[in-house]
Amino acid sequence: MNQAKTARLSRAWLYALPLLGAVLLLPQVRAQEAGAIERVNGTVSIADSANQSRPARSGEPLRAGETVTTDNGGEVLIKLKDDSLVTLRSNTQMKLTEYRYENKPTDGMLVNLFKGAMRSVSGLVGKTRPSNVKFSTATATVGIRGTDFEIAIVETDSSDSRAGTYNYVYSGETNIQIASGQGVNVAAEQTGLALTNPRPGEDPVQLLRERPAFLRGGGFDALMLNIVNPVPVMPRFR
Repeated sequence: MNQAKTARLSRAWLYALPLLGAVLLLPQVRAQEAGAIERVNGTVSIADSANQSRPARSGEPLRAGETVTTDNGGEVLIKLKDDSLVTLRSNTQMKLTEYRYENKPTDGMLVNLFKGAMRSVSGLVGKTRPSNVKFSTATATVGIRGTDFEIAIVETDSSDSRAGTYNYVYSGETNIQIASGQGVNVAAEQTGLALTNPRPGEDPVQLLRERPAFLRGGGFDALMLNIVNPVPVMPRFR
C-alpha cells in the first residue's frame, strides 16, 4: 500500500471515530431515561446531575439522578417506564435517585423527597420487586407492597401538625421506618408518622387515629387513577 493511500485511510478513520463514538453512546443515553413528564400545571423544573435546569413540559424525558421541583401552585404528573405514576404537589422537590427497569432481579427504584408532598402508584417494579423500591425523606424511609400512597413532609411543629414525615395509604400497604430500625406497617386508609422531634417517652414512629386534613389530594389525582383504571368509553348508537 502506497503512502498516499495510507494517508487517505488514516484521514477517513479520523473523521469516522467521532461518529462511531456517538453511535456507541446512544444506547447508554436511552438506558438512562426512566420515564417522562405526563402533565404539568404551573411552574415545574428539572435539574440534571450537573445542576443544569430545564422547564418540565409534557413529554419531557426524566432520567435517573434528576431532580424535579414544583413552585408555588405548580404540580406535575410523571409516568415511569414500568408504568409507575408519581404526582408532585405544590412546593415540592423530589429526586429520582435510582431507577432500573430491565425485567431483572436488580430492578428497583429509590426516590428522595426533600420537601413538600407526593403521591405514587406502583408500577411493575413495585409489584414484582417491592423490596427494591424505597422512598426516603430526612426522617424516614417508606417501603411498599404494591401500593397507592402519599408522603408529605411537615418541616416545623404547629398547633395543627407535628414536624415529620407523614405516610397515608390509599390502597395496599407500606412500612415507614426511621434510622434506628423502628417502624410501623401502614394499611389502607391509615396514616403513619415519623416525628422529627419526638417528646420524651413518645414513640418516634406511630399510627395516627385520623387522616390529617392536609393530606387531601391534588389536581392530578383523578387523572392518575384514570390512567391506572381507564374509564371505558360507551359506544354510541344511532
